[in-house]
Amino acid sequence: MPELLLALDVGTSSLGAGVFSPDGKLLALASSPTRSRAPAPGLIEQDALAIWRTIRRLAGEALSEAGRTATDLAAVGVTSQRASAVIWDRDTGAPLSPLVVWSDLRGVERSAELRRAGHMVAPQMAAAKLESMIADSPRARGRMAAGGLAFGNIDAFLIWRLSGGDAHATDRSQAWPTGYLDLQTMGWNQGLIAAQGLDPAIFPALVDTWGLIGRTTRAALGAQVPITAVIADQQSALIAHGEAVGAAKCTYGTSAVVNLNTGAALIAKNRSMPPFVLSMTDGAARFCLEGMVYSAGSALDWMRETLGLGDRARFEALAASVPDAAGAYVLPALQGLGAPHGDASRRAMIGGLSAAVGKGHLARAAMEGLAFRVREIVDEVYAIAELPPPETLKVDGGMTANATFMQVQADLLGRPVERHAIREATACGAAICAGRGAGLLSQADAAAFVRYDRVFEPTIAPDAAAARLSAWKAQVYA
Repeated sequence: MPELLLALDVGTSSLGAGVFSPDGKLLALASSPTRSRAPAPGLIEQDALAIWRTIRRLAGEALSEAGRTATDLAAVGVTSQRASAVIWDRDTGAPLSPLVVWSDLRGVERSAELRRAGHMVAPQMAAAKLESMIADSPRARGRMAAGGLAFGNIDAFLIWRLSGGDAHATDRSQAWPTGYLDLQTMGWNQGLIAAQGLDPAIFPALVDTWGLIGRTTRAALGAQVPITAVIADQQSALIAHGEAVGAAKCTYGTSAVVNLNTGAALIAKNRSMPPFVLSMTDGAARFCLEGMVYSAGSALDWMRETLGLGDRARFEALAASVPDAAGAYVLPALQGLGAPHGDASRRAMIGGLSAAVGKGHLARAAMEGLAFRVREIVDEVYAIAELPPPETLKVDGGMTANATFMQVQADLLGRPVERHAIREATACGAAICAGRGAGLLSQADAAAFVRYDRVFEPTIAPDAAAARLSAWKAQVYA
């Protein structure tokens, strides 16, 4: 009897396919980088069809590595980058636009216009860009008029392709970042859709985060397998750490994202730390708060490449070779300053340089700057939620393989850091949701997926960590 779970993970910078057993073991993981292009300043695009082809290949590679076939799969779960939108032809499945990535800025002016009209739309949301995506494609305009146009985030496109066009669907965790979800009704915002002159039929059906959505075709995957979960990537990673209200995690990748599970409470107190839908099943919505460091791994990579600090292993060794930053400091803000400040005009900073500062000190200063930014968010998100701070911070993501950075984070956070045993926790969360949706896992069963391989204990006193945070703030925010 099929029992394995396939998680398809479409991130902003990488794609992955993971095969999991129902007891939470990762049997195989295949991954590949994602290519982005910048056709003009502020524009970031990807190729949705290339993503589809790559994710199919990775699914086959992961199954082959696990020594299994698609007939061994009980369910498929899809998780993806949020608010990265594409339009396509319902008859052919051909994309009629690039995949416009969430960080694309073509919607800045339109979002301001929509906000003045009473619609709370941020520049990153698809609602600020969809009109221009359709306007830029004469064929898309014609297909919408003929009822043959489809729209969605990349998750909806993948589900459509997996099911051979039978399922055009997404969940609320993916719908909310588009800007089109009405939180009062938890349906599509018909007022905004009408104001933009859009056909409501182009929108995907809203389905539960886990539950039967459709079935893959043999042509797509090699077997007819139930698709039983769709969830946004950061929410998926949070579920990989458990579903307890008050629990938080930080995912370190291109950015660093802190999410705090607030359960049924929708909390909106800081515009730079907005609420998101965590999941919705059986009519019950769960929410989370989110704070983001826009430049995390990307900032450290910039330091490495621009200052000639070697590859990632060399960079870690340099930081580990010195006990401190020798007075140097870094503000990682290559793309603006995220939560809790919300200042898009701020840029990165390197300071405190002297003749005593060497490569190791610069590497350590970069890690410290990122660790301080994460602490700012953790402190603020718990204050907003009016909850006591966590005893430990749960972490995941590719950067958590850097043990030196993890120790720096624990020291400057002032509390232990627990590293998820599966670095790519987004895939783990998608597998959990797929298992829940297929009826293979209960919430208690899902606990088997929540495993940690190391705890990093602080090596300095909490008062010392707080003092270093204050000193760093005085330097970078003066």
